Amino acid sequence: MRYFITTSIPYTNAEPHIGFLWEVLIADAFVRFQKQQGNDVFFLTGADENGLNIVKLAEEKNIPTQKFVDEKAEKFLQLKEKFNLSFDKFIRTSSEEHKKAVHKFWKLCEEDIYSDYYNGLYCLSCENYYSEEELEGVNCPIHKKPAEKISEKNYFFKLIKYLPEVQKLIESDKIKIEPESKKREVLNIIKSGDIKDLSISRNAERMNGWGIKVPNDNSQIVYVWFDALVNYLSGLGFGLEDENIFENFWENGKIYHFIGKDILKFHAIYWIAMLLSAKSLKLPNHIIVHDFIQNNGQKMSKTLGNVVSPSDLLEKYDIDVIRYYFLKQNQFNEFNFSWDKLENVYNGELKNEIGNLVGRVFGLLKKSKLEKISLNKEILDDEIKETQKIARESFNKSDFNTGIEKAFLLVKRANQFIDANKLWEKGEEKQFAVLILILKELAEIYTPIMPEKSRVILGALNLQNSDIFINKKIDPVRNRISNGVDFSPLF
Repeated sequence: MRYFITTSIPYTNAEPHIGFLWEVLIADAFVRFQKQQGNDVFFLTGADENGLNIVKLAEEKNIPTQKFVDEKAEKFLQLKEKFNLSFDKFIRTSSEEHKKAVHKFWKLCEEDIYSDYYNGLYCLSCENYYSEEELEGVNCPIHKKPAEKISEKNYFFKLIKYLPEVQKLIESDKIKIEPESKKREVLNIIKSGDIKDLSISRNAERMNGWGIKVPNDNSQIVYVWFDALVNYLSGLGFGLEDENIFENFWENGKIYHFIGKDILKFHAIYWIAMLLSAKSLKLPNHIIVHDFIQNNGQKMSKTLGNVVSPSDLLEKYDIDVIRYYFLKQNQFNEFNFSWDKLENVYNGELKNEIGNLVGRVFGLLKKSKLEKISLNKEILDDEIKETQKIARESFNKSDFNTGIEKAFLLVKRANQFIDANKLWEKGEEKQFAVLILILKELAEIYTPIMPEKSRVILGALNLQNSDIFINKKIDPVRNRISNGVDFSPLF
């Protein structure tokens, strides 16, 4: 099975914050899990570099716009190495390959595009028009800043034309939106009757020429959302001479978009309508919507100035510690980030339970006089199987919170097993076999969550596949330990 998995592309008006980090970690864990199941996966992220907001910020800093976005995009690209991310492509919307894809896509939608005048209220931070009813007084409901009154001639997309079909696709779950509450939210927006045709270009002079020119009209720049959403196609080579990757993963794969709830309307309504207009293109299968990270009751955002930087996390914690803490949060609820909670998870779950279990098991095995251990599935077998089943089912739905919680119960059960049987005094062969089996299964469960820690454990166990547990005599760890592998400081 092929999977195409994407995050949203963050806007390069500032450096990365942990709101985007949470999203890309969720997607990365889902990618790793699908690969673990033997599936072929293409993972895409990137940078959204166009829009009036970018132009104004570059002007304020008195640097060329291209230089401004180059510096910001590089910060997002660096997250790959810093947080052990596995994305295959980092698409930039200022790139030539993306421009080609946008022009090709525009032409596919051309019969639904027309020219007209627009008079309305505009939020620069959102790059979006609002009706008076949608504003909070005069302020944007998301960024809490006054919207500007703008009047200009633009190109428009016949969005209203496609709303009935978009509604049917969502109601029938042909495009599945998760959680269910977000599906209802989208349907309520469609049924409200407030949606109008979409303005999909901006005056090039007002944009200082920055952005992608409308085909055959240099006086207009493609609207940043009509441009940015096409990254899901351009990142696969759509619009290039060789569209083999696009064919494999868009047309013949299962498509998952991971996004934040503030851009749900753009993905579940605008993007689907655009694809319907293009006619020949497949529609995404899943739109997975995570909630906001909160800081003192407010959405953590660059605009509000209350962000925590990913670099701040790395100054204090190992990559896998950060991954574990973020992925154990319920993505469908608000995530109230707290340094104290992170420290408690690190000391409690990771060091005192998981790390302690690994250190104890390898320590006991090193001290034991057993020469061989036959790994038959006996004691705790039902608990191990149940943990495997729940973790696999929840991870397949990108519900990492449930799988992590279930795995942690097995960690605690294993530590209790050591204590109850006083294995440091005299452990039986089958008891050690159980502990080895538990470590192996836990390491495999934790592989999408903590890839490096899991790799260390599995490498030390040196067990290549599950067949090795069936009536086969092996010496699983003694040689590895005698060669200097130390597990006590795993966390």
